Amino acid sequence: MDTVQDIFGKKIKSIRRARDITQEKLADLSGLSLQYIGEIERGRRNPSLTSIEQLSKALDIPMAELFSLEEFRLSMEELRTILARQIESADEDRLRIFFSMAQVIFR
Repeated sequence: MDTVQDIFGKKIKSIRRARDITQEKLADLSGLSLQYIGEIERGRRNPSLTSIEQLSKALDIPMAELFSLEEFRLSMEELRTILARQIESADEDRLRIFFSMAQVIFR
């Protein structure tokens, strides 16, 4: 089972990749070292609140959102089930928005 450090690292990596930012660029934007960023993403470092604040500013995301880790605690099957339910219950507008987002993500 992943530790909270592992899960937090996955969250940082996921947000960084979604914003198409390299580890080098995140290090530059946050004022943290490249090695430290890598260690956080691999779950090998437990960042301080100050470092987390620097990461949130660099990623332009509220600090509180960095602590929302539930999606990384779910198994692949649980994620698929939840997404399938959301798609099945979506109205036409939301389904079209989801489709557009999926097109971008899966290209």
